[in-house]
Amino acid sequence: MPMPDFFIIGAQKCGTSALYDALRQHSDIYMGPIKEPFFFIMDGELPGYRLPSRGYTNRLIYDWERYLQLFAGATGQKAIGEASAIYLSSYFPERTAARIRQRIPNARLIAVVRQPADRAYSAFNYYHTRDLEPISDFAQALAAEPARIQANEFPDIRHRLNGYYYANLKPYFEIFPREQIRVYLYEDWNINPTAMLQDIFSFLGVDETTTIEVKRLNVTHRCRSRRLRRFMLSGVGRWLQKRLPGSRSIFDRLQVWNQLKPQPLSPEIRCALTRSYRKDILGLQTLIGRDLSHWLLDDAQGYKNNEIQS
Repeated sequence: MPMPDFFIIGAQKCGTSALYDALRQHSDIYMGPIKEPFFFIMDGELPGYRLPSRGYTNRLIYDWERYLQLFAGATGQKAIGEASAIYLSSYFPERTAARIRQRIPNARLIAVVRQPADRAYSAFNYYHTRDLEPISDFAQALAAEPARIQANEFPDIRHRLNGYYYANLKPYFEIFPREQIRVYLYEDWNINPTAMLQDIFSFLGVDETTTIEVKRLNVTHRCRSRRLRRFMLSGVGRWLQKRLPGSRSIFDRLQVWNQLKPQPLSPEIRCALTRSYRKDILGLQTLIGRDLSHWLLDDAQGYKNNEIQS
Protein backbone atom coordinates (compact mmCIF):
# COMPACT_ATOMS: atom_id res chain seq x y z
CA MET A 1 0.00 0.00 0.00
CA PRO A 2 1.52 3.40 -0.97
CA MET A 3 2.20 5.72 1.96
CA PRO A 4 2.84 9.45 2.11
CA ASP A 5 6.50 10.43 2.34
CA PHE A 6 6.05 14.18 2.68
CA PHE A 7 3.62 16.54 4.38
CA ILE A 8 2.54 20.15 4.06
CA ILE A 9 2.09 20.75 7.79
CA GLY A 10 0.84 24.34 7.67
CA ALA A 11 0.30 26.97 8.64
CA GLN A 12 -3.35 27.91 8.18
CA LYS A 13 -4.02 30.87 5.85
CA CYS A 14 -0.45 30.84 4.53
CA GLY A 15 -1.16 29.66 0.98
CA THR A 16 -1.23 25.91 1.64
CA SER A 17 -4.27 25.35 -0.60
CA ALA A 18 -2.51 26.99 -3.55
CA LEU A 19 0.66 25.00 -2.81
CA TYR A 20 -1.31 21.75 -2.56
CA ASP A 21 -2.93 22.49 -5.93
CA ALA A 22 0.44 23.31 -7.52
CA LEU A 23 2.07 20.09 -6.31
CA ARG A 24 -0.86 18.05 -7.62
CA GLN A 25 0.01 19.23 -11.13
CA HIS A 26 3.48 17.62 -11.08
CA SER A 27 3.58 14.23 -12.79
CA ASP A 28 6.17 12.91 -10.32
CA ILE A 29 4.06 13.84 -7.28
CA TYR A 30 0.89 12.22 -5.96
CA MET A 31 -1.13 14.28 -3.51
CA GLY A 32 -3.87 12.63 -1.48
CA PRO A 33 -7.27 13.63 -2.94
CA ILE A 34 -8.47 15.13 0.36
CA LYS A 35 -6.71 18.18 1.73
CA GLU A 36 -6.90 18.43 5.52
CA PRO A 37 -7.64 14.81 6.52
CA PHE A 38 -6.29 15.71 10.01
CA PHE A 39 -5.14 12.12 10.61
CA PHE A 40 -2.05 12.77 12.71
CA ILE A 41 -3.80 14.94 15.27
CA MET A 42 -6.01 11.90 15.94
CA ASP A 43 -4.24 8.67 14.90
CA GLY A 44 -6.95 6.21 15.79
CA GLU A 45 -9.50 8.26 17.69
CA LEU A 46 -11.58 11.38 17.29
CA PRO A 47 -9.92 14.57 18.56
CA GLY A 48 -10.61 15.66 22.10
CA TYR A 49 -11.89 19.10 21.19
CA ARG A 50 -15.47 20.20 20.58
CA LEU A 51 -16.29 19.79 16.88
CA PRO A 52 -17.92 22.76 15.14
CA SER A 53 -20.91 20.75 13.86
CA ARG A 54 -22.36 17.27 14.04
CA GLY A 55 -21.64 16.61 10.37
CA TYR A 56 -17.99 17.61 10.74
CA THR A 57 -17.03 14.16 12.02
CA ASN A 58 -17.68 12.69 8.56
CA ARG A 59 -14.75 14.54 6.99
CA LEU A 60 -12.20 13.53 9.63
CA ILE A 61 -10.04 10.49 8.85
CA TYR A 62 -8.76 8.92 12.05
CA ASP A 63 -8.53 5.25 11.03
CA TRP A 64 -5.10 4.18 9.67
CA GLU A 65 -6.45 1.84 6.99
CA ARG A 66 -8.91 4.44 5.75
CA TYR A 67 -6.13 7.01 5.77
CA LEU A 68 -3.91 4.80 3.61
CA GLN A 69 -6.74 4.51 1.09
CA LEU A 70 -6.15 8.18 0.29
CA PHE A 71 -2.92 7.14 -1.41
CA ALA A 72 -4.12 3.97 -3.12
CA GLY A 73 -4.29 5.88 -6.42
CA ALA A 74 -0.53 6.46 -6.51
CA THR A 75 1.04 4.79 -9.53
CA GLY A 76 4.76 4.92 -9.00
CA GLN A 77 5.22 8.65 -8.44
CA LYS A 78 8.52 9.63 -6.81
CA ALA A 79 6.84 11.60 -4.01
CA ILE A 80 3.52 11.03 -2.23
CA GLY A 81 2.14 13.87 -0.17
CA GLU A 82 -0.54 14.93 2.28
CA ALA A 83 -1.54 18.43 3.41
CA SER A 84 -3.12 19.31 6.76
CA ALA A 85 -2.41 22.84 7.93
CA ILE A 86 -3.68 22.02 11.42
CA TYR A 87 -0.48 20.00 11.99
CA LEU A 88 1.27 23.32 12.66
CA SER A 89 -1.43 24.69 14.93
CA SER A 90 -1.17 25.04 18.69
CA TYR A 91 -3.19 21.84 19.19
CA PHE A 92 -0.50 19.60 20.74
CA PRO A 93 2.13 19.99 17.97
CA GLU A 94 4.57 17.82 19.94
CA ARG A 95 2.07 14.94 19.85
CA THR A 96 1.39 15.39 16.13
CA ALA A 97 5.10 15.54 15.33
CA ALA A 98 5.74 12.36 17.35
CA ARG A 99 2.96 10.50 15.56
CA ILE A 100 4.30 11.41 12.13
CA ARG A 101 7.82 10.46 13.21
CA GLN A 102 6.64 7.09 14.57
CA ARG A 103 4.61 6.14 11.49
CA ILE A 104 6.85 7.67 8.79
CA PRO A 105 10.29 8.46 10.24
CA ASN A 106 11.78 9.57 6.92
CA ALA A 107 8.94 11.99 6.16
CA ARG A 108 9.88 15.33 4.63
CA LEU A 109 8.01 18.28 6.11
CA ILE A 110 7.07 21.54 4.40
CA ALA A 111 5.81 24.57 6.32
CA VAL A 112 4.80 28.02 5.10
CA VAL A 113 4.52 30.82 7.65
CA ARG A 114 3.27 34.40 7.49
CA GLN A 115 3.47 37.57 9.56
CA PRO A 116 1.44 36.22 12.51
CA ALA A 117 -0.83 39.21 13.17
CA ASP A 118 -1.87 39.27 9.52
CA ARG A 119 -2.34 35.50 9.52
CA ALA A 120 -4.55 35.71 12.61
CA TYR A 121 -6.78 38.35 11.03
CA SER A 122 -7.03 36.43 7.76
CA ALA A 123 -8.00 33.27 9.66
CA PHE A 124 -10.60 35.17 11.68
CA ASN A 125 -12.28 36.50 8.51
CA TYR A 126 -12.06 33.14 6.76
CA TYR A 127 -13.71 31.18 9.56
CA HIS A 128 -16.29 33.86 10.27
CA THR A 129 -17.43 33.83 6.63
CA ARG A 130 -17.80 30.05 6.83
CA ASP A 131 -19.89 30.20 10.03
CA LEU A 132 -17.14 28.51 12.06
CA GLU A 133 -16.30 31.72 13.91
CA PRO A 134 -19.47 33.06 15.57
CA ILE A 135 -17.90 36.29 16.85
CA SER A 136 -18.02 39.10 14.29
CA ASP A 137 -15.43 41.41 15.87
CA PHE A 138 -11.74 40.44 15.72
CA ALA A 139 -10.79 42.11 19.01
CA GLN A 140 -13.62 40.31 20.79
CA ALA A 141 -12.55 36.99 19.26
CA LEU A 142 -9.01 37.53 20.54
CA ALA A 143 -10.33 38.39 24.00
CA ALA A 144 -12.47 35.23 24.01
CA GLU A 145 -9.59 32.94 23.06
CA PRO A 146 -8.42 31.92 26.58
CA ALA A 147 -11.96 30.90 27.53
CA ARG A 148 -12.35 28.99 24.26
CA ILE A 149 -9.14 27.08 24.90
CA GLN A 150 -10.32 26.30 28.42
CA ALA A 151 -13.60 25.01 26.96
CA ASN A 152 -11.69 22.88 24.41
CA GLU A 153 -13.25 24.61 21.42
CA PHE A 154 -12.38 23.93 17.79
CA PRO A 155 -8.60 24.77 17.59
CA ASP A 156 -8.81 26.39 14.13
CA ILE A 157 -10.23 29.49 15.83
CA ARG A 158 -7.25 29.92 18.13
CA HIS A 159 -6.38 32.92 15.99
CA ARG A 160 -3.66 34.28 18.26
CA LEU A 161 -2.16 31.03 19.52
CA ASN A 162 -1.85 29.41 16.09
CA GLY A 163 0.58 32.16 15.07
CA TYR A 164 3.30 31.15 17.52
CA TYR A 165 5.26 29.38 14.81
CA TYR A 166 8.47 28.93 16.78
CA ALA A 167 6.61 27.19 19.59
CA ASN A 168 4.64 25.07 17.13
CA LEU A 169 7.60 24.18 14.88
CA LYS A 170 10.08 23.43 17.64
CA PRO A 171 8.70 19.91 18.38
CA TYR A 172 9.29 18.97 14.73
CA PHE A 173 12.87 20.24 14.77
CA GLU A 174 13.50 18.37 18.02
CA ILE A 175 12.63 14.92 16.65
CA PHE A 176 13.18 15.19 12.87
CA PRO A 177 16.59 15.74 11.26
CA ARG A 178 16.86 19.35 10.08
CA GLU A 179 17.46 18.22 6.49
CA GLN A 180 13.95 16.72 6.45
CA ILE A 181 12.26 20.09 7.13
CA ARG A 182 11.80 23.11 4.87
CA VAL A 183 10.20 26.31 6.13
CA TYR A 184 9.16 29.01 3.65
CA LEU A 185 7.75 32.48 4.11
CA TYR A 186 4.36 33.43 2.70
CA GLU A 187 6.01 36.32 0.88
CA ASP A 188 8.31 33.80 -0.89
CA TRP A 189 5.17 32.34 -2.44
CA ASN A 190 3.62 35.70 -3.31
CA ILE A 191 6.78 37.21 -4.80
CA ASN A 192 8.19 34.25 -6.72
CA PRO A 193 6.14 31.04 -6.51
CA THR A 194 8.13 29.44 -9.35
CA ALA A 195 11.40 29.73 -7.44
CA MET A 196 9.78 28.37 -4.28
CA LEU A 197 8.28 25.44 -6.20
CA GLN A 198 11.64 24.63 -7.79
CA ASP A 199 13.21 24.49 -4.33
CA ILE A 200 10.42 22.22 -3.10
CA PHE A 201 10.83 19.98 -6.16
CA SER A 202 14.54 19.68 -5.38
CA PHE A 203 13.69 18.87 -1.76
CA LEU A 204 11.30 16.13 -2.92
CA GLY A 205 13.68 14.74 -5.54
CA VAL A 206 11.43 15.36 -8.55
CA ASP A 207 11.93 17.15 -11.87
CA GLU A 208 12.57 20.83 -11.10
CA THR A 209 11.82 22.02 -14.65
CA THR A 210 8.13 21.07 -14.70
CA THR A 211 5.90 24.04 -15.51
CA ILE A 212 3.13 24.61 -12.97
CA GLU A 213 0.08 26.90 -13.20
CA VAL A 214 -0.10 28.71 -9.86
CA LYS A 215 -3.61 29.73 -8.77
CA ARG A 216 -4.90 31.78 -5.87
CA LEU A 217 -7.21 29.56 -3.84
CA ASN A 218 -9.18 29.91 -0.61
CA VAL A 219 -8.83 33.67 -0.76
CA THR A 220 -10.14 35.31 2.40
CA HIS A 221 -13.20 37.51 1.99
CA ARG A 222 -16.22 38.69 3.93
CA CYS A 223 -19.82 38.28 2.75
CA ARG A 224 -22.39 40.97 2.08
CA SER A 225 -24.94 38.37 3.16
CA ARG A 226 -24.02 35.24 5.08
CA ARG A 227 -27.63 34.12 4.65
CA LEU A 228 -27.20 34.20 0.85
CA ARG A 229 -23.99 32.20 1.13
CA ARG A 230 -25.72 29.58 3.29
CA PHE A 231 -28.55 29.30 0.76
CA MET A 232 -26.17 28.83 -2.18
CA LEU A 233 -24.38 26.03 -0.32
CA SER A 234 -27.58 24.38 0.92
CA GLY A 235 -29.13 21.30 -0.63
CA VAL A 236 -31.82 23.44 -2.26
CA GLY A 237 -29.27 25.88 -3.65
CA ARG A 238 -27.13 23.11 -5.10
CA TRP A 239 -30.20 21.43 -6.59
CA LEU A 240 -31.26 24.67 -8.30
CA GLN A 241 -27.79 25.11 -9.78
CA LYS A 242 -27.98 21.65 -11.34
CA ARG A 243 -31.59 21.71 -12.51
CA LEU A 244 -32.62 25.20 -13.63
CA PRO A 245 -31.39 26.50 -17.02
CA GLY A 246 -28.97 29.38 -16.59
CA SER A 247 -28.94 29.12 -12.80
CA ARG A 248 -25.23 28.29 -12.68
CA SER A 249 -24.38 31.62 -14.32
CA ILE A 250 -26.75 33.48 -11.99
CA PHE A 251 -25.27 31.79 -8.92
CA ASP A 252 -21.73 32.56 -10.11
CA ARG A 253 -22.60 36.25 -10.42
CA LEU A 254 -24.30 36.21 -7.02
CA GLN A 255 -21.23 34.61 -5.49
CA VAL A 256 -18.94 37.30 -6.90
CA TRP A 257 -21.33 40.06 -5.76
CA ASN A 258 -21.51 38.56 -2.28
CA GLN A 259 -17.75 38.63 -1.74
CA LEU A 260 -16.17 41.67 -0.08
CA LYS A 261 -12.54 42.31 0.69
CA PRO A 262 -12.08 42.41 4.47
CA GLN A 263 -11.60 45.78 6.10
CA PRO A 264 -7.93 46.52 6.88
CA LEU A 265 -6.75 45.32 10.23
CA SER A 266 -6.79 48.08 12.84
CA PRO A 267 -3.22 49.44 13.25
CA GLU A 268 -3.69 49.46 17.02
CA ILE A 269 -4.66 45.78 17.10
CA ARG A 270 -1.91 44.86 14.66
CA CYS A 271 0.62 46.73 16.78
CA ALA A 272 -0.44 44.98 19.99
CA LEU A 273 -0.54 41.56 18.33
CA THR A 274 2.84 41.96 16.67
CA ARG A 275 4.41 42.97 19.98
CA SER A 276 2.93 39.90 21.64
CA TYR A 277 4.61 37.75 18.97
CA ARG A 278 8.01 39.46 19.18
CA LYS A 279 9.79 36.82 21.26
CA ASP A 280 8.38 33.99 19.16
CA ILE A 281 9.33 35.75 15.90
CA LEU A 282 12.91 36.18 17.12
CA GLY A 283 13.01 32.50 18.09
CA LEU A 284 11.72 31.49 14.67
CA GLN A 285 14.25 33.75 12.98
CA THR A 286 17.07 31.86 14.70
CA LEU A 287 15.47 28.44 14.16
CA ILE A 288 15.10 28.79 10.37
CA GLY A 289 17.94 31.21 9.66
CA ARG A 290 15.78 33.85 7.96
CA ASP A 291 15.67 37.58 8.60
CA LEU A 292 12.17 38.34 9.94
CA SER A 293 12.76 41.96 10.95
CA HIS A 294 10.06 43.08 8.50
CA TRP A 295 7.54 41.04 10.52
CA LEU A 296 8.30 43.16 13.55
CA LEU A 297 6.97 46.31 11.90
CA ASP A 298 3.92 46.97 14.05
CA ASP A 299 2.45 49.97 12.26
CA ALA A 300 0.32 50.62 9.19
CA GLN A 301 3.37 50.34 6.89
CA GLY A 302 4.00 46.87 8.24
CA TYR A 303 0.44 45.90 7.41
CA LYS A 304 0.79 47.32 3.89
CA ASN A 305 3.91 45.25 3.34
CA ASN A 306 2.10 42.07 4.39
CA GLU A 307 -1.33 42.78 2.92
CA ILE A 308 -3.88 39.96 3.11
CA GLN A 309 -3.92 37.89 -0.07
CA SER A 310 -5.42 34.62 1.08
